[in-house]
Formats: sequence, structure tokens, C-alpha cells
Amino acid sequence: MAAAGVVLGASGAYMAGKGAAAEAARGFVGPIALREAPLPPGADVFAARARLVEQMISGGAPERFEPPAPTKGKPKIIIVFDDMGIDKAAYEQVMKLPGPLTLSFLPYADGLQPLVDRASASGHEIMLHLPMQPNGAADPGPHALAVDMTGSKLLSELDWNMKRIEGYVGVNNHMGSRFTRNEASMKTVLSVLAEKGLFFLDSVTTGETVATVAGHSVGATVFARDVFLDPEAGSETVMRQLALVERIAEETGFAVAICHPRPDTLKVIGPWLTSAPSRGFELEKVSALIDIGDAWSSQKRVASAGGK
Repeated sequence: MAAAGVVLGASGAYMAGKGAAAEAARGFVGPIALREAPLPPGADVFAARARLVEQMISGGAPERFEPPAPTKGKPKIIIVFDDMGIDKAAYEQVMKLPGPLTLSFLPYADGLQPLVDRASASGHEIMLHLPMQPNGAADPGPHALAVDMTGSKLLSELDWNMKRIEGYVGVNNHMGSRFTRNEASMKTVLSVLAEKGLFFLDSVTTGETVATVAGHSVGATVFARDVFLDPEAGSETVMRQLALVERIAEETGFAVAICHPRPDTLKVIGPWLTSAPSRGFELEKVSALIDIGDAWSSQKRVASAGGK
């Protein structure tokens, strides 16, 4: 039950308005020009998909989702490895895995850029694993973003984190179960990402995340993971979660899974990655979500124009 409890609400970041935290009123908006913006490409289709994913994760049996092209081809699976860069031996093990994969690096690790460059040259995609304030006493690491920071302090810490590596396509949160509930704080962060052409992948460490709501408000592109592969120790958990990932991909056209370079995870995921293509799945980088959103939006415009 512990594993199922962790993945519940995985797609909640797609649900506009769901779980908005009252504490957002105590937040701030940094010295950035915030603006109301239209929904990002494919947002309505992502939202419809998310409702069905929630049903699957909670044990339901929803009707089959008919995704628009191009996801009517092979089901796409995106694997994101979080917490990269601290354990260099674990990095080496990940680099031996078939891909493409997405590697998300903790900015406070030492000697990151050579690791990033090597991963990119090997065909993997890079993200920044941004430390954010959690609930409780867990330590997210140095330079973590917190809801009680002044606007200038928040922007300064965000800048420090973002300058630690080069070559990343997006950002996802490390911890952040408190920070991602604060709409004003998230608007500030997402405004900076939008200005720099970066997307945000919500790790969904809380069912009350407001990342998508905040992103829609400031014109940022926000996605969310579907499943954590290793919410608890044990190879059995990883295998069970991978089966869920496959089901989501088969039913909706794609799935986004986050995992960590832990021994149990690496033991299971290596053989799974090797055999996934032969079982009809296509491994993709996380930026494939942008192409999917663009394609869905384009199809909607054609449909609304009567197919002309």
C-alpha cells in the first residue's frame, strides 16, 4: 500500500485549480513582470488524459483514451533519473543503460559539467533537479528555495542553482512538497523559466501542487510525472511500477516515470530498458512532451477550422 499511496495524484498537476493551497496568499511575487497567458499547447488534452491516468493509478478501469497523433504510433515511455551527480559510481551505472534517458542533476553536486556533457554526447537529455522546501524536517540541500524567502532572496538562490550547469532543457523539483503548494512562489520561479525558454516537470511530491495553475497564469510550460518507479525500496516495487507505466503508455500514448539511481532500481530497469522496444514501446526524452503538446494543439486548430 505504501507504493500505491505515493503515486496517487501523480497526474494532479494537470488538473487546473485542484489542491490550491491557502498559504499562497502569504507568498510573494518577485520583481518580474507576471502576465496572464493562454493555456499552453494541448493543455485540454493533457487534462483529459490526466483524469484517466488518475483512475488507472487508483485501481480503476477507465475507457480507453484515444490520443491524437503522433502518439497513435508506438507508446512512448519517458524515464527520468533524479538525484544525479552526487554519487559518481551510480552515474557510471546509469550511463551503461540503453536510452535515450533523461538525467536530472542536483545543482549542489561538485564537478557536474563534465558529467552533463558526457551524458548529452551519449544521447541523453539533461534537466536541472531544483531543490525546494519540503514539508517536515527533511533537508533538500543547500540553496533550496523556500516560501518564506524575500523576492530578491528567492531570485538570487534560483539564479545560483540555474548557473551551476549548462545544456539542460527543463527543470524539475527536488522535494518541494511545501514550495510547490505556494502559488505566488511558483509563479515567480516559473516566470523565470518561461523567460529562459525552459519547461517545468512537476515531480508531484504533493497532491496539492499548484505548479500547473501557476504555470498557466504566467505563460510557462508545465508537465507532470505519472509514476514514481521507486517510492520505496525493493525490486518488487520497481517491477510493479514499471507494469503501471506500461499500462499508462498503452492506454494514453505515453507515460512519464521518475526514478533514482539506487541499486534496486538499476537492477530492474536495465533489463526492462533493453527489452522495452521489442515489446512495442519507444523510449523518449522528456522534451518529447513539447512535441506532443504542439501536435495536439495543431490538431485541435485544424478540427475547429472544419478540417481545412
